[in-house]
Amino acid sequence: MKGIMYDLKVWKVILKKANLAPKYLMIRYREDWPVPKIKHPRQIKVKTRIAGICTSDIHQINVNLPYSASILARKENPFPMGHELVGEVVEVGNQAGDFSIGDRVVHSPLAACESYGFALCPSCRNGNHETCYALVGRGDGTDLENQYGGRGGFGGFSGGGFSEYFVGFSKQFTKVPSSLADDVAVLSEPFAVSLHAVARNRPRDSDKVLVIGGGIIGLMTVAALRALDSKCRIITIAKYDFQAKAAKRLGSDDVISERSHDRFYETVAEITDGVLFRPRMGKRILYGDSGPDVVFDAVGIDSTLDDALHLVRSNGRIVIIGMGFGKTKATDWALQLYKQLSITGSMMHGVEMIDGNRIDTMELALRTLEETPDLFKNLLTHKYRIEDFKAAFRCCQQKAKANAIKVAFDFS
Repeated sequence: MKGIMYDLKVWKVILKKANLAPKYLMIRYREDWPVPKIKHPRQIKVKTRIAGICTSDIHQINVNLPYSASILARKENPFPMGHELVGEVVEVGNQAGDFSIGDRVVHSPLAACESYGFALCPSCRNGNHETCYALVGRGDGTDLENQYGGRGGFGGFSGGGFSEYFVGFSKQFTKVPSSLADDVAVLSEPFAVSLHAVARNRPRDSDKVLVIGGGIIGLMTVAALRALDSKCRIITIAKYDFQAKAAKRLGSDDVISERSHDRFYETVAEITDGVLFRPRMGKRILYGDSGPDVVFDAVGIDSTLDDALHLVRSNGRIVIIGMGFGKTKATDWALQLYKQLSITGSMMHGVEMIDGNRIDTMELALRTLEETPDLFKNLLTHKYRIEDFKAAFRCCQQKAKANAIKVAFDFS
């Protein structure tokens, strides 16, 4: 079986952190991996059709995620990569629920309590699957834990889309509507991430919302705001023209691609009726209760976090969705205090209350994609065979050169 596995060894991490390692030291590509087998009756086996490359995959390969992220690493090693995918069910466990061979499915990397059959932990009872105890190897204290390797012997974010076949718990999969093409359905996982962030931090219709980032998460955040029927004014920061066009199509009212930092700040202030002030030293600050009411940072690097703090209005809110940072070195966190800001993080997806009903954001993402597929066409811009993984990863890291939005491995 062709596939890419992540090989998490401490000595490899040390070499990567010291810039002494080759580019792809952390991953192993082989064409003779054994085909995985169903080990538990609640699991299904899937044949991958298409698998999107997430920026977090690139962060994993480059080892630039914080050490704290390792609490969510898979327990087996090496472990399969790839969580944005469309696959076809080829085998079903005898307790796997309503799945049949041939079903097309999308996948969530969250194997929460219900996936294992555990009694629900406090997070899961509140619909917060993204912080389930099972992700860090804690079950419900019953003998059922031992079937999965005992406490601490299971858990972690799962994947497998970068392989021809993979196995997961049936609760991690959602059926794809028959009318929805693979090239659109593969966007469901990043869309669910953005829907989760917006649903938990819904702006008022009168709000001015700044979305930092024109990559797939930034674009999906724009789409999520409109999918949840927000009438807010959306301003998107997009570096490149192809990103700007996509943001406009998905519902952004304004797009800023200004390269000059001063002019970029001035444009945000002009659009949002904000007032910029200059301290004795450093960058200008948008201060007072005017300007962007909510900022969604879909990049999450030191500089974008600092920009969010400088640009959000006093008493406003920042929602961090991007995962490009660990310990920050240049972000002026004092602004959180001086401007009395609310700052929240948003991770993966969960169960939300939408129009009085509880719904998993993965289901909501698929429903929205099915209803408006033309809106999302052409966001998947590049497809590669798995054996061409180096070219695929290079394309992800050279978006401007390739005009790349979403890059995927095609197993068809």
